[in-house]
Parts: sequence; structure tokens; C-alpha cells
Amino acid sequence: MVKIIKDFIPKSNRNRPGNYMKPLYITVHNTANTAKGANAASHASFVKRSSTGVSWHYTVDENVIYQHLPLNENGWHAGDGRGTGNMKSIGIEICENADGNFEKAVENAQWVIRQLMKEQGIPFANVVPHKRWSGKECPRKLLNRWD
Repeated sequence: MVKIIKDFIPKSNRNRPGNYMKPLYITVHNTANTAKGANAASHASFVKRSSTGVSWHYTVDENVIYQHLPLNENGWHAGDGRGTGNMKSIGIEICENADGNFEKAVENAQWVIRQLMKEQGIPFANVVPHKRWSGKECPRKLLNRWD
């Protein structure tokens, strides 16, 4: 079991739209941030800034998982505007910081995905890469082994 820290984006931020969501999908991303120190805590700070325009539900590293949004609210992570990716999917970012253990972060992401599938009734077929919604090569470090 991995520790999940609830550290929600302030309701006043524009990247927390507050739209009701019944999640039907789980969308997996890589942060594309390879800087040292770019772990889950660092991304939690980033997503809470009032100037940040994107949002997602969880950031996962090798040690911990941060939750940024309630599961019944949408985020801005899929690149499809008000499409299904943003409006009906839980966004999970997997850290790829140079000083982290990426494979352990992937294991932790798999663990939380299994929990969410069970709790939310989301079938495995609806666990999808970001690329599904916008065509972006994401999660870039996992696409070549997605299946």
C-alpha cells in the first residue's frame, strides 16, 4: 500500500473547474519533467499555483501519491477540451525525475489504478494512455510497452 496525500487544488484556482464528473476512464500520463527533485510533492506545488492552467487527479512517484482533485470533479489533463478525456476520466501523472525510481513509480501507479478500477467500477479496457484523447505521445516512457 502506498501513502496517498490529499492536497487539493484551491477551489478558487481556474485549473479546478469544479464540474461534476462520474469517471468512466483512467488516463495515464508521464510528467515529462526529468529535472532532479521533480517528484510528486513538487508537482503538487506546481498544480496548486494560481497561474497553472492544467490539472489532474493524482501524481505518483516512487514513494508517495498526491491527490489534487476529488474524483467527482474533472481536471484539465487530456488535451481534448470538454471531451471525454477531460470530462470523464481520472488523470494520473507518473513522475520521471532523474533522481527518482521510475519503475517503482510505475508500480505505485499500477497499484492506485487497481484501487480506482475497483472503487469506481472502471473496466481495464478504460485505462488508457493520454495519447487516446489528444494524439500526444504520452505517456512517452510507457507507450512502447502499453499492452
